[in-house]
Amino acid sequence: MRTKWTVVSPHSGMDEDAPANNAGSGNVSMPPDAIKKKKKTLIDRSMMDARTKAYKEHRKKLESSRVVRLARKEARKSKFIEDVKDKTLNTEMAYGQGFDTAKPMADMSNLNAAKSATGYELYHKDFSGAMQHAYKFAKSKGYTVDPKEIDDKVATGQKKPSKGKTNKYILGTNKKQNVHIQVYNMDNKRYELNMYIS
Repeated sequence: MRTKWTVVSPHSGMDEDAPANNAGSGNVSMPPDAIKKKKKTLIDRSMMDARTKAYKEHRKKLESSRVVRLARKEARKSKFIEDVKDKTLNTEMAYGQGFDTAKPMADMSNLNAAKSATGYELYHKDFSGAMQHAYKFAKSKGYTVDPKEIDDKVATGQKKPSKGKTNKYILGTNKKQNVHIQVYNMDNKRYELNMYIS
């Protein structure tokens, strides 16, 4: 008698038609023309026909949003243009020594000479100009700032304030009151002076 042999895996003893360690996802490869096509969203035909009421409402909404969008765009553009014009008209060239030979600086001549309620000028081109104005204003009111105080606290003290910072000084005078001075650096081109005598 003849025996029939079957092919058996030597590891498990069972007949296998696919390896157990298949790393694939199990999906069958499909040809490119058999891939599922995405379903297109249907277009509302009432929006296509300009004679319908729905389309007229839709068009009204589109036109109003277009007006708002164009106005916003125009405002942004005109603001930019005005800013560029302002910078070009109100700058002058300053020449100095060193690597930066030409440095544009804002022209301070068109600044409104804003004054405080007591009469001193608020805005100045530089830090030293603001401090000198404070001394002169105090002197015009009858208070002479002690030169030793100026040397000790201002000249050898802190440097001019950096952008967005304030320097504060309390300086003695020839009378019992002190002069309180604050100088705020607005943008390295303007310095705001606040002062009072107490």
